[in-house]
Amino acid sequence: MDRIWEEIHSRNEWGAYPSEHVIRFFARNYYGRVRNGEQIKVLDFGCGGGAHTWYLAREGFCVYAFDGSEHAVRNTENRLKRENLQASFKVADGTDVQYERDFFDAVLDNVCIYANRLEDIRSMYHKIYGFLKPGGKLLTVCFGRNTCGFGQGTEIEENTFTDIKKGPLTERGVTHFFDEADIGKVISEAGFRNLQTDRILYTDRGDQVEQFVTQAEK
Repeated sequence: MDRIWEEIHSRNEWGAYPSEHVIRFFARNYYGRVRNGEQIKVLDFGCGGGAHTWYLAREGFCVYAFDGSEHAVRNTENRLKRENLQASFKVADGTDVQYERDFFDAVLDNVCIYANRLEDIRSMYHKIYGFLKPGGKLLTVCFGRNTCGFGQGTEIEENTFTDIKKGPLTERGVTHFFDEADIGKVISEAGFRNLQTDRILYTDRGDQVEQFVTQAEK
């Protein structure tokens, strides 16, 4: 993990509510099972500000969450405690985090894994594949090359930049920018099947943002 995220989480609080694409994924795939009392184990891979950990706990999932930032984990734990919600937390780097094999029904990565070099990105998708039960699902979100900031700052490897000074990823450490073919290739190489990628293109305070939202199955 880029240590800049500990600094960011120590001085900022944001993202109190979940993203629409995350709600849609879990509603379509799991709401019926949770409502019928089945225990669905979900890992929030890089919980950040905790919006999705909070949402999943509130909706009755059995939630596990980690982040490399101690402040991020502490802030999320405190939020859940205030609302009498439960989750299991760790402070860990995504390249080193350990859970049981074949344990989770679903893993959520909402713009966490992208913030690494490609070698580490590949490693994390392989880890997630091992954590999931057979038939378990992954939802992962990354930034595309049509996002403001691509090609700026310092290129540390192909399509991976740091010290970005413009756009939504300003001073956010390392960013690897994907295109749709690349994200599909990396996830498939980890062993996943039944990939479906949706593209979101929008502006944020005038800066263009492109995201790829990919679902896949073990």
